[in-house]
Amino acid sequence: MHPGGMQDMKYTKEEILTKIRSGHDFPVMSGTMSLINKLDASSDSSVAELSNIILNDHALISKILKLVNSVNYVEFGEVTTISRAIVLLGFENIKNLAMTLLLFDHFRKSGAVHVVDLLVKSIFSGTLARKIAADLSFVDNEEAFICSLFHTFGKMIACSYLPEEYADLQTLIRRDGFSEAAAAAATFGMSFEELGITIAHDWNFPLRITQSMKKMRPNEMSDAAGDVDRLCSIANFSNEISSIIASGGQDTDKRLDDLLKTYQRQFGALKDAFKDLLADTLQDITSYAHVFNIQLDSMPFSKQLIAWTSGEMHTLPAAPSPLGIESAAIKTIDTLTEVVQEMSPEVIFINGVQEMNNSLLQNHPLNDIIRIALETMYRGLSFFGKTKALFLIKDTRQPVMSVRFGFGSDIVETSKWFRIEQSAQSDFFQLAIAKQTDIVIKDIDAADIAGLVPAWYRKGAGGGHFVIVLPIIINTKPIGLFYAEGPKESLSTISTGQLKYLTILRDTTVLAIKQRQG
Repeated sequence: MHPGGMQDMKYTKEEILTKIRSGHDFPVMSGTMSLINKLDASSDSSVAELSNIILNDHALISKILKLVNSVNYVEFGEVTTISRAIVLLGFENIKNLAMTLLLFDHFRKSGAVHVVDLLVKSIFSGTLARKIAADLSFVDNEEAFICSLFHTFGKMIACSYLPEEYADLQTLIRRDGFSEAAAAAATFGMSFEELGITIAHDWNFPLRITQSMKKMRPNEMSDAAGDVDRLCSIANFSNEISSIIASGGQDTDKRLDDLLKTYQRQFGALKDAFKDLLADTLQDITSYAHVFNIQLDSMPFSKQLIAWTSGEMHTLPAAPSPLGIESAAIKTIDTLTEVVQEMSPEVIFINGVQEMNNSLLQNHPLNDIIRIALETMYRGLSFFGKTKALFLIKDTRQPVMSVRFGFGSDIVETSKWFRIEQSAQSDFFQLAIAKQTDIVIKDIDAADIAGLVPAWYRKGAGGGHFVIVLPIIINTKPIGLFYAEGPKESLSTISTGQLKYLTILRDTTVLAIKQRQG
């Protein structure tokens, strides 16, 4: 170790944390992560809020659905809506997936190779932990994945937010022979572990993820260890494997074998199939590489992994372009086809109807089926401009319909004033309900319908949009309705066939309600 290194501390811990927190994009990311992590699976409103966060980010929708339909979740069949993904994988898993994708995309945008390489290492560690957990029934597969993925969160933060200081740290390691722990202490005034846990607390990370960032040796885990210690153990193990592979060298096999011996009590059963397990994990992380447009075979870590697994590079997916670069001007046919499919409202509507039918056959809860219908309406109409979609349900104790679910902007605020009270007054809501007919208003500001627009609606919704109202009638009785709005100039670009899908989604909802009523 460099003899004067520890006296040359560049920053105090407090100065480093202040520098990170004052980063230009830190407050925005901190607010988003904190909001996501505060959502509670037991609350119906949290499910709607999580869905709304995801659905307002088209890139995030695409990434989540790509991953849900990857090899890791293939047993569910094709999933095309976020609402059904939540049903099949569970609220917490989709929440953690959304958090992971948002954060990793945020880190990846730095463009620095060492940042992206660190992300690939983390993805590999998480995917490996999921496989180990599944093979040994050690802990919950998805918790193993997310905890191992974020075990090196402190290093991700340092690498992304403090690139100059991180480069200084690497110099201490390479030039002066510092260990990583000593270099972090000298550069940041704290370990990567402490940095990660501190920022994770700032962002309201789930306690189990934060606790699994701790460094833990195998002999520190008792035979009666609980889930938290087990998650911490598998996170340490999978990340130590990644570190050994990343460092390369002729002694990689020996170091991996020594690590397995160290973790004999927990993971010794993996010994015979260990190399195959790592090779399989390499294949699985290609799903993530595709989602993030990462050239996996150009990353230092994956190069080391490929070399160690005896050159299985031919099994990697083809690069997005024959030149091995990302360019808006260079696309493959597959990439273009995928973009066209994602940009088609018909695909969204058709998939949504199929999702509803699958959910009906699988007897999913009614609320989940309704959310699939509403999400499909919202996403399909969003291709034509900024839209809002609501599902209202009739109160069983009073003649009022209020918002149960909603997608779009300002949904919480909208839910406070958007209440349809049954009355003798003739407005377009009462007309749709009384006549049991669907209504499309091309322009809410049109003079010839001014008398049909209730004052409470005009005050809350304002103008400049079209309106679609689809009442839900069961045995001649109105029990609710779907409502959608969008820019009035966009209605003329929506085809009759596309509008017809809205009625199909409503009719399938009616069928679901009737089935639940017996």
